[in-house]
Amino acid sequence: MVRSAAAVLSVLILPTFAVAQAPTQVAVPQQEPVGTHTVVDDDTLWDLAQFYYQNPFEWRVIWEANRDSIADPNLIFPSEVFLIPGLPGNRVAQAADPTTVALPETEPEDIEAVGTDGADLVQLGFRQARPAQQVRSIFWADTATTGEPAAGARAGMFYTVTRDAVYSAPWVVPFETEPDHSGVIDGFAMADARASTIRSFDRVRMTMPSPARVGAELQIFRVMRSIESVGQVAVPTGVVTVSNIIEDGVIGVITKEYQRIQPGDFVRPAPSYTVERGQVAQAISGGSEAMIMGFAGRQVLNDLGHIAFLDLGSDDGIAIGDEFVLYGEATADRPRGSLQVVGLTDNMASVRIMSMVDDVFRQGVIVRLVRKMP
Repeated sequence: MVRSAAAVLSVLILPTFAVAQAPTQVAVPQQEPVGTHTVVDDDTLWDLAQFYYQNPFEWRVIWEANRDSIADPNLIFPSEVFLIPGLPGNRVAQAADPTTVALPETEPEDIEAVGTDGADLVQLGFRQARPAQQVRSIFWADTATTGEPAAGARAGMFYTVTRDAVYSAPWVVPFETEPDHSGVIDGFAMADARASTIRSFDRVRMTMPSPARVGAELQIFRVMRSIESVGQVAVPTGVVTVSNIIEDGVIGVITKEYQRIQPGDFVRPAPSYTVERGQVAQAISGGSEAMIMGFAGRQVLNDLGHIAFLDLGSDDGIAIGDEFVLYGEATADRPRGSLQVVGLTDNMASVRIMSMVDDVFRQGVIVRLVRKMP
């Protein structure tokens, strides 16, 4: 069986909401197809879109054209034959042979040999699953009977997504372009500074063509790595608050450190943060489907708190605090894993892994929006 990116086990979901949001679906015009594809081991919709269209973001086109054959986009099977349709506007870069093409066959992982109980996974170095009720913690709201957060729930005392979670969330910028920014960290503001590392409460000088106002919070960041066929990862390194306006720039005080802050780091206005205390996501039906396009870090195994990137953003109606689960598990009592939106661009969302049993979140996995912020 092909693993099409939904690996061994899975993850768990969080809060709830009832706003009717139509699933994001790609309208596939009636065009001449590129051809057909016979599935082999380890194929994913991500891989097929990259191979035929040179753009993995177009995975939905193949899914929509083969809905009768693909019940779950995370699971496609060897020997299945899929229609590969053309893209709108003839954007398709056709394969060398526009007939039946199979990607190179590779040896599948021996995942059948791995048991699904905690003992087997622990022996392989995985973290043993925690009970769902522990994972939910203070952020979970029981709407099964009342439609409202459970009486006496402590969720009203907390923020579902903290300001720091939003300010420290990485995002993706296009290849071969300088990321949008307002200025650059020059270094310490004090001429006699001897420290080699910029730390909290240090005063720094920033070059800014259009200086920010005194008191403004600026996010400090730099580009740290690239994700093939997706973009470059911009990682926040801290927050600085403007204290003085000087010629050609400003002086500010470092108020947060997320990574090592260095001269040359970019600055931009801090992201908008509108989450209210006690506000939680509510369950919806028919939520949009999204694909995991990659991860912020280079880790081999993903874990709780790690950041992934989805191919839906604010232009698609996604908001901070929205939650996704693996496709097909929206109605499960105990879904295998959950993701929560902590950062947004127009066309992508940064999501953190909120619960997981094993390393199920991989590049190319399809997830569904199941809970939405009011």
